[in-house]
Amino acid sequence: MNFKSIFINEKFDKLINFGKFLFSRPVILLCILYSITLIVLNYYGLFSADKQSEIVYAVNQYQVELVGRIVSEPMIKNKYQQFTLETESINGRPIQKEKVLVSAPLNYNFKYGDIIDGLGKLINTPKPLFPGNFDYGLYLSRQNIYTMFYLSDVAIADNKANIIKKFAIASKNHILKQIDKHFEQPYSSILQAMLTGDKVSLEPETKDKFINTGLIHLLVVSGLHIGFCVIIFIFFFKLVKLPLKYVYILTIPAVFFYTLVTGANPPAVRAAIMASCILITLILNREPLIYNSIALSALIILLINPQDLFIASFQMSFLATLGIIYLYPKINKIFKDIKNKILKNLWSVAAVTLSAQIALVPVLLFYFGKISIISMLANILIVPVIGFVVGLSYVFYLSTVISSYLADGFSIILTIILKIILFVIDFFSSLKFSVIDTPKPDIFEILVYYISIILMIEFRNIKKVWIIVSVLITVAVFEPFNKTEWTQTFESKRSVTTIMKTKKENTIIFREILKDKYYFTNLQQYLINKGIKKINKFYSNTKENIKENLPKIKIEEIILDIANKTNN
Repeated sequence: MNFKSIFINEKFDKLINFGKFLFSRPVILLCILYSITLIVLNYYGLFSADKQSEIVYAVNQYQVELVGRIVSEPMIKNKYQQFTLETESINGRPIQKEKVLVSAPLNYNFKYGDIIDGLGKLINTPKPLFPGNFDYGLYLSRQNIYTMFYLSDVAIADNKANIIKKFAIASKNHILKQIDKHFEQPYSSILQAMLTGDKVSLEPETKDKFINTGLIHLLVVSGLHIGFCVIIFIFFFKLVKLPLKYVYILTIPAVFFYTLVTGANPPAVRAAIMASCILITLILNREPLIYNSIALSALIILLINPQDLFIASFQMSFLATLGIIYLYPKINKIFKDIKNKILKNLWSVAAVTLSAQIALVPVLLFYFGKISIISMLANILIVPVIGFVVGLSYVFYLSTVISSYLADGFSIILTIILKIILFVIDFFSSLKFSVIDTPKPDIFEILVYYISIILMIEFRNIKKVWIIVSVLITVAVFEPFNKTEWTQTFESKRSVTTIMKTKKENTIIFREILKDKYYFTNLQQYLINKGIKKINKFYSNTKENIKENLPKIKIEEIILDIANKTNN
């Protein structure tokens, strides 16, 4: 294949133009270079607990004294409460402020802003049993939390709360209280999650239905909610006849306050920063350069917390946004000749959803190992309605100040809408083919996916490019089959598991030491990630129903090995 014949022609002026574009947009170039630097630093372990934490040395000491300020609202979890402590000293030694996740008995009445002096045990954050399982320890470290503290005794010295954040927490609690007062379950918990991101009272079954239909993002205050929030505030400020410039100026703090009310979770903060960058360009009477605005918001976020780059929600937020900006105009043109306005609007919504889905597919597979087949249709039907629900929810909350009867009227309307939404979600989640479990793609396969998409769009008229794409996809698909035989052993305090994969059969040797209610869920997830759907022989020292505990894996033979049974 002649390299020059493919790449040296006028069609590939696009590559030169792309280079010029990067150098004419220094913010984009700086964002890319900074991101690459962070990836290199992460590879060499700069963000590990050993390098970042001053208190990790005290892990597993008999008793540790921590003094610090509570910087999050305490959350009730089963038989204990949990909050983030910004530590100022350990065992009487002053340190730079470092976050610790604290678990404390329910008999203590903690509040955001409390200064506490506590005694307890400091431990490492947990590690996953199998690769590919949810890594809670890594999740915490990306938020600069490297240790966990189990509190046994405490003295509350003072309260030094940030006034704005304290008011935001009080506002959130008042919203939750009003929703509980005027709505019944499950509608109250769904509305609380949609409006404030609070999922404490949300039933696990309801949450699973949202996950299986690809609609879980509706229960997390993220870019979608911030987008609705921006539209609502702009509409409201316009109603009071303010000049457009002041409308944009007032919208920025209003959006950030809403972000604080909802807990200032990273997706909401990112979306608020992104929206603010665009609003600032409008305030300055400049045409918003959307790629510049995205790069600037990403750069600001990563300067505040560099580890956000490695968080799934950060990657998904920006990939979905870039996917919509890049792919939507191209996809929307497919049916540009539609005359019927209703069909045209439906196709526009579908094109936005499809653009985001195409951009997110490999990331969803990488982090979750499953994909919802009906998520696009579910999003097309539900997302536009959610904008109306969020707007009407604001009106409902304002009406609670005016009249309880008026609030009841709005709650009836919202309940009817939520019933319809739940009916649709129930229907989709009940379909057996709604979710497909898939092996976890590696970085090479993800890169092949994105490179192939770009090549097929930008150079679709060049036949030899399609040959290149076909070769890349073939290599990506068949590359995992080269690793047909391997053996791995996984040890923890609760179990020892050896998995042997050969060309002829798959074998698992499992020795239970202590009961672990999450063991089989984690094992099943690992096997699916590795593309293993059948186990020929399963050796076990427990009489638990293994086939029932691994419903997605075909088990041919279970061999009970009582000789290796450990007393629990």
